[in-house]
Amino acid sequence: MSDAVLRLEGLHKRFGALQATRDVSLDLRPGEIHALIGPNGAGKSTLIGQIAGNIAPDSGRIVLAGQEITALSVAQRARLGLGRSFQVSSLAEPLSVKRNVMIAVQALQGHSFRFWKPVHRDARLLTPAMAALERMGLTQRADTPVAELSHGERRQVEVACALALQPRALLLDEPMAGLGPEGSAHLTELL
Repeated sequence: MSDAVLRLEGLHKRFGALQATRDVSLDLRPGEIHALIGPNGAGKSTLIGQIAGNIAPDSGRIVLAGQEITALSVAQRARLGLGRSFQVSSLAEPLSVKRNVMIAVQALQGHSFRFWKPVHRDARLLTPAMAALERMGLTQRADTPVAELSHGERRQVEVACALALQPRALLLDEPMAGLGPEGSAHLTELL
């Protein structure tokens, strides 16, 4: 029995004549960091999409903490502990940094909206959101609308959203894109 937190077994994906991934197998154990390196179009984002559940593999298996997740939705995978940041921003720009992270926490915890209760003060959402912002060094920007952030700061918020989910495995698609030397060093230290 493997102690892998994430296991890929023979993943294949074709888009017409284009072979995006072929027989990808990998075991990721707790505490390990792996990087996918290759030119544009090599299949890196496709592989991350398959693991996260955005793209269905043509064949193969994906196992998270001993449970097969190949056929599960993105939301089901997230609830089981698979976190992800995207190559292209998926943040709600008019909302504050804090509220974006709280939305991620709410999605994980499955809270429904409660009329007459101010969600922005709900400790079950606020506490983990602020902890994630603190880890990313973003507490000073918590009330800033995402639209006012630099590209690098937006990348940091995306990672904070992923960290707020307290994932067993975290997939980062081009996490250093747009980060300056200080932001890159901070993210490297955090990981």
